[in-house]
Amino acid sequence: MEAAFKDADIVYPKSWAPFAAMEKRTALFGAGDMAGIKALEKELLAENATHKDWECTEELMKTTTDGNALYLHCLPADISGVSCERGEVQATVFDRHRTSLYKEASHKPYVIAAMIFLAKVKNPAERLSRLLEEGAERLS
Repeated sequence: MEAAFKDADIVYPKSWAPFAAMEKRTALFGAGDMAGIKALEKELLAENATHKDWECTEELMKTTTDGNALYLHCLPADISGVSCERGEVQATVFDRHRTSLYKEASHKPYVIAAMIFLAKVKNPAERLSRLLEEGAERLS
């Protein structure tokens, strides 16, 4: 974490689960295995507990460019002392960046829609051009 923050202009510290765990989670949801989901969540929380030093702190933020890097997060964030005992970010860091975080999060539905479009359409640039030419408001 220290090396990633040093002289950074923007930081995006987020606790992520391994891709294999997300594949397993998808399969469990697909099978409707809620007991399996609960067991996996417990396993992932135990894994996250081994990374308690990954918190975005005021001390780390001071090491960024001019001590004033932009803090980004896709939300929801685990905020220390607010949403959990020890989380991804100190409350003071989160609060200082709250407005920009909420603005960033407001774009999330559009990012998801773009990912779905890119996954479903073979030639997205051509398809977008055609939609613009036709004046279509929605993809049918």
